[in-house]
Amino acid sequence: MKKIILLAAGLIALSTAAMAQQTESYPSYIVVTGNAEREIVPNEIYVKIVIDESDSKGKITIAEQERKMIAELKKLGIDVDKDLQVGDMSGDMRSYVFRRDRVETQKSYILKLGDADTLAKVFKSLGNIDISQMGLVKVTRNDLDKIKMELRVEAMRNAQETARTLAEAIGQSVGKAFVIMDNNYSGGGTIYYDNAAPVARAKMAVMAESAVEDTSLQFQNLKLEHSVNVRFVLE
Repeated sequence: MKKIILLAAGLIALSTAAMAQQTESYPSYIVVTGNAEREIVPNEIYVKIVIDESDSKGKITIAEQERKMIAELKKLGIDVDKDLQVGDMSGDMRSYVFRRDRVETQKSYILKLGDADTLAKVFKSLGNIDISQMGLVKVTRNDLDKIKMELRVEAMRNAQETARTLAEAIGQSVGKAFVIMDNNYSGGGTIYYDNAAPVARAKMAVMAESAVEDTSLQFQNLKLEHSVNVRFVLE
């Protein structure tokens, strides 16, 4: 442990010394922070669906409920072979014994959807066939890495623009950057829900029990942020 601490301290000392040497090379410089943020609409929505024989008091088997569910999803244009996974996020399938003389079977699924409108339609459609145990697992984007890189570039450009504005205020100009610290923070982008938290339960119930065609369901946009600290030479 002592060796690790000494090694870490040595690395910090070397880094500090290197930065000090760079600073001495450029006695006139400016330090700025560049920020960038963006709100994005999720295009990957993971929903947990649970079919339980107890919901129908044993009148409808799991297999029958499953067939009905798959038929409803196909009507909505969902590719069940691609986007419906049996089990939870780890693929597990569970059954529980509630009484000695009877086994109640419960089967879980994870469904991937592309937008909130389709999610609302799924809630309504499955609610109509008495499948009501549905909740969010997570929402995210399939192009997060690309967006994060774009934010890095935007943050760097904002830092340069800030440096130019400040330098011009004192009659100087900005030269090259000689230290760039990427804070590597792109907050947000994915929201995880504990215990497959139900989404808009009241609205889902209204959609399932009425003939209202309003199946809109809104998500809060995901927010990504990034920042960089940069040292520019003043000329």
